[in-house]
Amino acid sequence: MNIGVAVSGPRGLDVRLTEVRKLFPLTGHKWDEIAAAYRDALESSINIGFDPISDQTMSRHPMQSEVFILGKPGDIRARTDEEYEAAVKRILSTFVDKPSLSRREKQQKINTEIAAMLRQVGVLGERGQGLDDGKVVPKFVVSEEKEIVADFAYKANGLKVVSTLEFRGLSSNAHAKACEKGATFYFAKQRFGPEVKPLGVYAALSEQIEMHKGEIEILTSFADGNSYNWLDLKDRQRFKAALY
Repeated sequence: MNIGVAVSGPRGLDVRLTEVRKLFPLTGHKWDEIAAAYRDALESSINIGFDPISDQTMSRHPMQSEVFILGKPGDIRARTDEEYEAAVKRILSTFVDKPSLSRREKQQKINTEIAAMLRQVGVLGERGQGLDDGKVVPKFVVSEEKEIVADFAYKANGLKVVSTLEFRGLSSNAHAKACEKGATFYFAKQRFGPEVKPLGVYAALSEQIEMHKGEIEILTSFADGNSYNWLDLKDRQRFKAALY
């Protein structure tokens, strides 16, 4: 997994570890401090006469790491600082940076994962099937007039309505989105009756939970306390049990 780029040039070693966050989903903890120490060690290695890029012989390496290794070296040709920055940016964009998703794609990510889980157990409704077919219906229209659509609905032992909230990659508009998702529950009860069971499902990494505490509380409140973090294994099991 590529997390950065290291360039050896006339001004020394330029190390940019821009995607250390990629390691969190794989390991369950942050690597920022360890990565920063590795970067500092690489940059300081020039001062002791060792170029870690041009000479990658492990026996001569001033610091070995079981996590971070250098890839095979290549060349950058640049006549100005602008050309250099552009070249580094292209490398990061092509080999390192995570692709950015649109707001719609971000929201659909959790829905795609939930749909895959439902399809695996055989309860996801297909085109043309409705609640009376005993299937979970995606994109369930709560109010056509108000253009309110629930992410999922299931009619088993009463109507259950699911609203999802994706925090992975969400940098803005989270508060408004939480209110919008909560309002879906309000209008579902208004149309189908107070016996509707709301289920709020959000996807938040551990470091995002505190950051979006307010939005999670909004969703939980509208869901009558029935909220689950999709990325938490126990919460995911609880959501499955509550839905079907």
